[in-house]
Amino acid sequence: MIVMIVTALTAAVLYGAGAAVEQRQAAAAPQSSAGRPRLLLLLARQPLWLAGVAAQFGGFAAHAVALRSGPLATVQMLVAAELVVAVVIVRFWSGRPLSRASWAAALTVVAGIAAFLVLTSPTGHAHGDDLAHHSMGAAATGAALAGAAAVALAAVGLRAAGRRRAVLLALAAGLADSCAAVVTMAFAHEASHGLVAVATSWTVYGVIVCGIGNILLTQTAYQTGRPMITLPIISAVTPVASVAIGIGLLGETPRIGVAAQVGAGFAVLVTALALAFLARSAPQPEPSPRALPPEVPSPRAASPQAALPLPMYRPAPREDLPELVACAGKP
Repeated sequence: MIVMIVTALTAAVLYGAGAAVEQRQAAAAPQSSAGRPRLLLLLARQPLWLAGVAAQFGGFAAHAVALRSGPLATVQMLVAAELVVAVVIVRFWSGRPLSRASWAAALTVVAGIAAFLVLTSPTGHAHGDDLAHHSMGAAATGAALAGAAAVALAAVGLRAAGRRRAVLLALAAGLADSCAAVVTMAFAHEASHGLVAVATSWTVYGVIVCGIGNILLTQTAYQTGRPMITLPIISAVTPVASVAIGIGLLGETPRIGVAAQVGAGFAVLVTALALAFLARSAPQPEPSPRALPPEVPSPRAASPQAALPLPMYRPAPREDLPELVACAGKP
């Protein structure tokens, strides 16, 4: 139990710190690279962003140890605290304190995620190899649906601006994260059957494509510079979408009965309201210190006379006119 608590909280700290660092670096990237592989190439040159990625990998390792040491619902409940860690770091960097209402909303998001995971913790699959084979097809369907929805939201989000852009891109990133989680689960299932099964499975290519797409959409959402919108939405959408795929397509059944399902629905509603409050109360992003200032036209360039060609001869000073007149009469 102690190992589970320590490793789960370690994963939450590493996940939250990595997300905050990645968000800070992505927000400084030029908007022209949004949604393009060029964004990842630019970020890969930043040592601090690479440190954030390393923290995320460390969180993944600690998360795996925690899942091997305790029940899924309890581990996920503790790992959900990553949102609080990320918010604290972001607020420390910005130098602006978070209001009590915003803190309450952020904690409500964490509590709502934890309650939803506890109430919908699956009891597993029903039976045997036939269901496992069927689940592979269902996993591919679930991943395809989540991926298609993520791409559609990203396409709309890239054409939007302001808060709407941040919300849509965060929703896309959360769905991409759940897509990657489903594909990773399917890959782990195939890996248990040996290298031959892995080499001939679609899951290998799925992990590569979903992994790259997930990172790209997440960094594009961070690039909007609105962490109080993107971080909570991604943290909430990922588990909800993953559980929905598990229950709706993979044959996983909720842990309790109808009362738990009603409670899970209430948790989703409360979490959505808290997310809406955070999105509306989020401050405007500050200009990045690394962003280039806009070009200011010089007064000469702005003057219409500046566009005229320069005269070929300079006009003579007034005091030289008598001498020039006298010289004009001479041969």
